[in-house]
Amino acid sequence: MSLVLCFLLMSLFFMYSFVLSRLWRKKIAIRLLLYIQDNVTLIVFLNKK
Repeated sequence: MSLVLCFLLMSLFFMYSFVLSRLWRKKIAIRLLLYIQDNVTLIVFLNKK
């Protein structure tokens, strides 16, 4: 169950990175990506507990 959730989050993250990398404001895109990545890491960490 958690493995499926992890895969889902990863695919979502890659989708976001693909969309954001196409934007011309790359600095904002990178900041958004880092924010999303931190949230995903937090969610995964909380689910493991």
